[in-house]
Amino acid sequence: MLWVAAILCGCASSPPWPRQTFAFSLPSDPPATISNTNLVSLHRLSISPLFQSRSFTYRTAENSYVKDPYAGFLIPPEQALTESVRGWMRASNAFGSVVEPGSGLTPTLVAEMSINQIYGDFRKASQPVGTMELRFVLYDVKEGDPRRIVLDKVCTRETPLAKKTPDALMAAWNTDLREIMEEIQSEYAKVNPHQ
Repeated sequence: MLWVAAILCGCASSPPWPRQTFAFSLPSDPPATISNTNLVSLHRLSISPLFQSRSFTYRTAENSYVKDPYAGFLIPPEQALTESVRGWMRASNAFGSVVEPGSGLTPTLVAEMSINQIYGDFRKASQPVGTMELRFVLYDVKEGDPRRIVLDKVCTRETPLAKKTPDALMAAWNTDLREIMEEIQSEYAKVNPHQ
């Protein structure tokens, strides 16, 4: 009788599938840029309510999505993306020196980002991809008031998954984000060639 209770307690205490948690990472060596004197702040990053969950989202049909109960973000995705993007901006110096939240310095440029889509697209079972769509708005600030939109860009990426696993999906999203940030940097350099 005791061995039955021990087996039941052991089974009940460990879930059949361990929960996996992931975080965004960007390369430590983004493309080098010429330093400029701007102070830039990543003011806001928002995610569509459809994808705000910490659980990974998989698109299985045109209007059908599934949340993965066993794989998700270590922290809320807005925070994970904000930290990664801010780190990329700081390391690349593409827009200027990054002003940290709560800093006493007043930014001359403010960035706002919104993630419109972030999911694993499994509609074609043999060709799964990680999908990300991001809108990046950069505007200048004079005497505390927004003045002029410097850049307003929507970027979409779909990166094929090496395997149909959460690890492969996270790797694809990291590739998506890196390519999007490189595109934004390139677009900024075009509209501000002397920065």
